[in-house]
Amino acid sequence: MSFFKEIEGEAAILVENGVYKQVPVYSRDGYIYAKVSGGFVRLMADGATTKAKMRLDFMTSEMPLCRDALGRLCQPDVKGAVSLEPAKAQLLLGGKS
Repeated sequence: MSFFKEIEGEAAILVENGVYKQVPVYSRDGYIYAKVSGGFVRLMADGATTKAKMRLDFMTSEMPLCRDALGRLCQPDVKGAVSLEPAKAQLLLGGKS
C-alpha cells in the first residue's frame, strides 16, 4: 500500500449532475484516481467512477492507459493490466490517442 501521488501535468474533467469540474489526477499502487472534494474517486476504463452520479468526461494522459480484470483504470505495471483498446482510449482522451 502506498499514498496517493499526483501525476504531474495530468488532469481530468469529471461530470456530476450536469456540472463539469477539472481536477488533478493521482495514482496509488498503479491505479488511477481523481481528486474530488477533499477525497479521491477511482476512475474506471468505461468512464465511470466510484462516486454515484459522477463520470469521467475527458482526461489527459502521456502514459499508456490500461485496465485490470475488474475494469479499473490503471498503469501498465499493475499485475494483469491489459492495454485499453484504441477506440476506448480515444473516448477517454478525447481523440488524442
